[in-house]
Amino acid sequence: MNLNEMARAYYESIGSAVYANPVPVSPEDTALILIDVQNCLTKDYYMAAYQAAGYDLAPLMPALNELDAYVSRVLDNIGKVLAACREKGIRPIHVKIESYLPDGADTGRLHATAGMCYPPSNPVTQFIAPALPQEGEIVLRKTCSGICVGTPVDRILRNLRIKNIIIVGFYTDQCVSTSVRDLADLGYAVDLIEDATAAMSPERTEHALEGIRRIYANAETTEELLARL
Repeated sequence: MNLNEMARAYYESIGSAVYANPVPVSPEDTALILIDVQNCLTKDYYMAAYQAAGYDLAPLMPALNELDAYVSRVLDNIGKVLAACREKGIRPIHVKIESYLPDGADTGRLHATAGMCYPPSNPVTQFIAPALPQEGEIVLRKTCSGICVGTPVDRILRNLRIKNIIIVGFYTDQCVSTSVRDLADLGYAVDLIEDATAAMSPERTEHALEGIRRIYANAETTEELLARL
């Protein structure tokens, strides 16, 4: 047995203990959290960003078209999960990147350095279909990666008597991964819907999932969740 094989077996054994069974999903103690399903995911956003940075778009278009198709598939699954949770009575909580100040001065250092300064007037802060919040649903905003550091979501979940959380959204290797780990450490059972979350590329998505599935979160597909719902 080599080191990779030993590590794989080690984490599989831990995962089997932490998530021996699927995370229960019921309206009484389960919430759906949608992370950063907003305009900064779109091909138009990236085209504008690359143009502003002085890049020639022509060589990038194949990759940007691939990104657009990839995100669209994930958005379709997010829409299915959201619709099913609403029908079941599971409360959605929408989280987005958006500063409080109109000049974005309250943006966290990491996001500000990365150019992710999104004041309320910026169109990229708007949610996109099929994950638009409905009237009466909770909407939170953050200026950093993790929802537990960036929003009062933990207090809200505890007030709602929530124990189990379904997670979908973007990006798997950044805001989603950070949030999943924090939620697990806070004591929640987390159900990450693998094909309803994505990083900027399939490769980055898979690498991120490898680090959190079975340990920090149960992982299942949209189809598997819908069958249980």
